[in-house]
Amino acid sequence: MLGILKNQKLWCVIAGAAGVIAGEKLLKSKKAREVAVNGLAKGMKLKYDAEEAFQSIKDDAEDVCYDARKRAAQTDTTAADEIDVKDNEG
Repeated sequence: MLGILKNQKLWCVIAGAAGVIAGEKLLKSKKAREVAVNGLAKGMKLKYDAEEAFQSIKDDAEDVCYDARKRAAQTDTTAADEIDVKDNEG
């Protein structure tokens, strides 16, 4: 009888079985489901907020790029006009 109580493998099996039973009870509880649903909802909201922020940054960057291209085109046109004027004078 004492040999059975000292058997480590037996205690591991008993502990594993107790863990499975306790885990099953915990996962099927109403509170665990509530926590999981709330966590998932917060994660989805965070993802949505991040996508909105990214889209806003992307739109702002596109606007800045458009303005820069427009200014560059105006500068190129002005520089070309100045070259034409100098050629006509000389």
